[in-house]
Amino acid sequence: MGMGSVRVTRTVLPGDAVMTTLEGAEPGPTVALLGGVHGDEDEGVLAVRRLLNLLNREELAGRVKAVAPANPVAWDAGTRVSPLDDGNLARSFPGDGSGPTAALASALTSDLIDGADLLIDLHSAGVAYRMPLFCGFVGNVPGAERSRRAAEAFGAPLVWVHPTVGPGRSLTVAAERGIPALYAECSGGGGIRSDELDFYVLGVLSVLAEFGALPARHRRFPSPMRWVHGGGDLDFGGQAAQHGLFVSVCEVGEEIAEGAEIGRMFGYDGDLLEVVRAPRRGVVMFLRRRARTRAGEVLFAMSEATETPL
Repeated sequence: MGMGSVRVTRTVLPGDAVMTTLEGAEPGPTVALLGGVHGDEDEGVLAVRRLLNLLNREELAGRVKAVAPANPVAWDAGTRVSPLDDGNLARSFPGDGSGPTAALASALTSDLIDGADLLIDLHSAGVAYRMPLFCGFVGNVPGAERSRRAAEAFGAPLVWVHPTVGPGRSLTVAAERGIPALYAECSGGGGIRSDELDFYVLGVLSVLAEFGALPARHRRFPSPMRWVHGGGDLDFGGQAAQHGLFVSVCEVGEEIAEGAEIGRMFGYDGDLLEVVRAPRRGVVMFLRRRARTRAGEVLFAMSEATETPL
């Protein structure tokens, strides 16, 4: 049992992932929390653990089910994918029994996501990339209006609305089940910024308040948000044509014109190989941080700016 009237239980899932369930004394929504789906993203893990400590002392209604790190083997190794099978958990939902990563995805689907009233999946850019602080959701699926409510309550300065989402994501599973879902990203780089950690924690508390799981005093009312839209499949962003060292020129979150310079690829001998330019006007949402780059690795991804929340 936790402090006050919050009941705490823990369940061990495949891969030694631990699901912590906090249950309040009053009825309310079931909210699923994920952090550390990628093992090189510490921000979501720490934010979820901070939230579990805080919620243990709160007037919680309903249940919060949380797994962080969601991929303990990858987290222990500090790698984006699992060292057991090179599986990317964020591309493996809803999972099956075909290997360690697929089995973990299956357990997270059945034990955490199924039956939830809302899913919040906390990511970051990881060690090789950078992103602006933002949240995103899928706009053209059942539950999208509640996802939008969650995004507005989370309060990130930038919101990315996706018309669709690729296979294998936690948000894909949620969309197929009509469950509202929200994900968040921040700068990454292997460190944790205190302002981003606080934003994640306070943002989730605000979402919980918006959906009636916490008292209204936790609801934040942020300044106006910027809205962008587009596919958001970072696996298919602008890719390096050859091996070399990537030097970025623009900033994440920056709106740039078609043809504007994003970065430069240099050979290991110092020769300039390519000037990387924007294929269209848009907002830079994903930018390679790690200089050493192999042909085919993603250098950047962009969204389209919009004046209204689509």
